[in-house]
Amino acid sequence: MVAADPSWPSEPFSTRLLEQMDTLTASEKRVARAILADYPLAGLDSVTSLSSKAGVSAPTVLRLATKFGFSGWPQFQAELREEVSQRLASPLSMYSQVRSAPKPSAGVRGGSVLLDALEGTLERLKPEVLNSAVEMLIDPRARVYVIGGRFSSALAVYLATHLQMVRPQVTSVSEIPSLRSNVILDLGRKDVVVAFDFRRYQRDTIEFGSAAAERGARVILFTDPWLSPLVSSARLVLTVKTASPSAFDSFVPALAVLELLLHRIAESMGQKSLDRMRAHDDLNRAFMLGSEDL
Repeated sequence: MVAADPSWPSEPFSTRLLEQMDTLTASEKRVARAILADYPLAGLDSVTSLSSKAGVSAPTVLRLATKFGFSGWPQFQAELREEVSQRLASPLSMYSQVRSAPKPSAGVRGGSVLLDALEGTLERLKPEVLNSAVEMLIDPRARVYVIGGRFSSALAVYLATHLQMVRPQVTSVSEIPSLRSNVILDLGRKDVVVAFDFRRYQRDTIEFGSAAAERGARVILFTDPWLSPLVSSARLVLTVKTASPSAFDSFVPALAVLELLLHRIAESMGQKSLDRMRAHDDLNRAFMLGSEDL
């Protein structure tokens, strides 16, 4: 049985399944992939239907549920139904939860929530996943495209702007549909797409990432513990906690992971990144001097 992790008590089943994939048997992995390919709807189907989609026996499906601590299929589906409501939680419904939560008696109000989210994210960040992300993003053959949603576009722009300082061919994908289509048309197997998608997941981001994967691009997905539907198309998945003292999900842990990623990228590129940053500074200095002369 996969033991529950007390440091992340509200961790959704999707995240546990993704993280424990290496511990599963070959047939159990087929069930896991079938669940993640259409999460959580696939898990809300009957045992017979899911076993047919995965190409395994019904007992294999039940064995997977038992392995993760569920007493049976009804309990497993009850957890998934609860996750559906969490995935679709709006700021308004989250505000009600925040108001009913116990208030801290000391310290900066809400600060402990952010710290717990940050520590939990960094503790669960797998070194091998971070290493793979670095390798993809320093690949000199790759063009890098970064995309986000309504709020997470701020993270996308932050990453793209910093990457442009240390390497060439980095693009922050436009929100204009026709321009996004142009990008997809040019994508190839050497390219990398970094997508940010958090609940309530954004259809256009998911469609862009899925189309990119279909054209062979390598997709790196940043998402929350409930997992964006884009997970089924992603080469790498980095999950970050989004717990917040406010009615809105926090991007503090996601930003911390980006800082680590950028540090590792610059460190891995060495002198090349320093030379490019120096060239940036020279150009910026020239432009600023030029504007003062006008």
